Amino acid sequence: MLACAAMRAALEGRAAAGRPAPTRRTPPLTPVLVAAAGALLALSVLRGQGADTSSLFSIGSGAALLATCGLAGVALGLVPRPQVGHAGALLLVTLVAWVAWLGLSIVWSIEPDRSWGAFNRGLTYLALLGVGVLAGGLVRRAPRLTAGGLAVIFALALLWALAGKVVPELDPDVVRSARLREPVGYWNALGLLVAMSLPLWLWVAARREHAAPLRAGAVAALLLSTVALVLTGSRGGVLVAAAAVLVWLVLGGDRLESTAALLLAVPAGLVVSAWALGRPGLAEAGVGISERSRDGAVLGMVLAVAAALVFALALLGARAEPTPERRLRLARLAAALAALLVVGGLVLGVARVGDPVAWAGDRLEEFRNPPGEEVTQDPGRFATTSSNHRWTWWTEAWRLFRAHPAGGTGAGTFELARRPLREDTQQPLAPHNAALQALSETGLAGFALLLAAAGAAAAVVIGALRRLEGGERAAAAALTAAMAAYLAHSLIDLGWEYVAVSAPVFLSLGVLASAGREAASATTRRPLVALSALVVALAAVTSLGSPWLAERRLDRAYGALIDGDTRAAASAARGAAALNPLTVEPLHVQAVAAEADGDQDEAERLYRRAASLQPENPEAWYQLGRFRFETRRDLDGAYADLNRSYNLDSFHPRTGELLDEVRAAYETRG
Repeated sequence: MLACAAMRAALEGRAAAGRPAPTRRTPPLTPVLVAAAGALLALSVLRGQGADTSSLFSIGSGAALLATCGLAGVALGLVPRPQVGHAGALLLVTLVAWVAWLGLSIVWSIEPDRSWGAFNRGLTYLALLGVGVLAGGLVRRAPRLTAGGLAVIFALALLWALAGKVVPELDPDVVRSARLREPVGYWNALGLLVAMSLPLWLWVAARREHAAPLRAGAVAALLLSTVALVLTGSRGGVLVAAAAVLVWLVLGGDRLESTAALLLAVPAGLVVSAWALGRPGLAEAGVGISERSRDGAVLGMVLAVAAALVFALALLGARAEPTPERRLRLARLAAALAALLVVGGLVLGVARVGDPVAWAGDRLEEFRNPPGEEVTQDPGRFATTSSNHRWTWWTEAWRLFRAHPAGGTGAGTFELARRPLREDTQQPLAPHNAALQALSETGLAGFALLLAAAGAAAAVVIGALRRLEGGERAAAAALTAAMAAYLAHSLIDLGWEYVAVSAPVFLSLGVLASAGREAASATTRRPLVALSALVVALAAVTSLGSPWLAERRLDRAYGALIDGDTRAAASAARGAAALNPLTVEPLHVQAVAAEADGDQDEAERLYRRAASLQPENPEAWYQLGRFRFETRRDLDGAYADLNRSYNLDSFHPRTGELLDEVRAAYETRG
């Protein structure tokens, strides 16, 4: 159990001087909690599998069951009850209300299956927050243990990512882009993950209670992280990485050691990155495997040599113990160098651009690039300030909010809702801005709840930084800097959709809510509370599992269709529809099977049912119109359905061509 100061002194933001830390017997289930929470984090980061829902079942179910076991243990008097304070209680209430609102939006959603998926994602993060609260209240030195565990997991992810370049057979898909993206599956999300790791490396490198080899290894990790961040090609990742480092320097202390680690690792990492970006086998898409293997092998050797050199230099520095006077001189020298770099950079920048006002105007215009312009995927993307469609998506999200201000179009529906407005063929999952996404998808009520949860989270973090001391506070500062990167990134991208970057944030937030507070000993047993928690957990697992099982059934249905077994396809599709009655895909598979069997009435009934289930979905109307034209030869009905599909999405890949065929059929008929 974490040592905490007296309650009165904690509320004032400082510990009672000289007061010994209370000692209590560690609950017997604590090692199990630590191991399970670590496994959940590792699974989330290394096997989150991108933005799809396939990973939510295992991760969300595990988190829900673990949180429920802890709550049941508290209710039965087996473990003390973690304390979260007023800010923590407000965070839990607002986040529960936010997730409930996501689920409620299914009622009016234009794409209810996507809203169900958004609700399940919220359930997963809420459960991870609960696991963090348990860990923070029951585990000794929870912030340090959390930061250390995340550092290990992020190191594994970092090595995995770079291994895809060193050994290209591990990441063979470079047809679209050579940007680094595994194990997360999306380069910008990986960039965020690397940015979140930087304050953790600085925490390990700067704190003298850590062993010297460990501190030197963290500096080497800083070098590798710099290279990985550049190879993701994520401009937003670079920006939030700078923000994370700045937050750590402000909150974490040990600025001299942190600055020394940065000066030792980052320039070397940038030199290696610049060389790597000039190698076609590392930076260009579509390059043959032989060239990629050759350049990858060289990169591996360069990284090994650079990391070893930085490690050796950092090890020498870690074993040195400067006097207070020398530390002061070095700190002044570092501040002077930083000021010189800033002023020199500003002077050179102004000299290069000439008129700063005109230059800023041009960059703003470039940021608001037209929908038809695509930012290149090669290293040249670092030289542009284009938002790469984000400005367009933000304006579309605002238009959707103005059209549906009360409840939005339903959680997770931006991709479908924007289709009548879009002027391109892009299919973004979200507008790449969490605030605008909340407004457009969940309306004012959802936005207010999200804003309240964010405010409560900020209060939780501030309270933890005031309450904790020494090594625990430093670890909390590193976690805070990582969360600051996540928050900044949420305004320019879609980290919420990726479990790999969201799971560490919510679990860390839970840890900070209860860390440093004395857990309350159980006085009475409440078996009904434990039973209720179990029922809620089973409901959550059912909600998470049904769409996942439905996808498995749907895969079997498609396989049966390919094999020509229409009866098996229809049976599997009916099973999928029973598990997920909010999606149209199983209905379409059943309709195709009925159409192949010659049961036209049943096929039309199923197509109509799909269109009525999601009347704003252009694909549903296209399928109905196609059937009425190709099978029924009902030109009037087909034209009405296809025209509705076209009005909902003029960029649908097949609707326009089929409409032309219907018009030609009208002319032929005379």
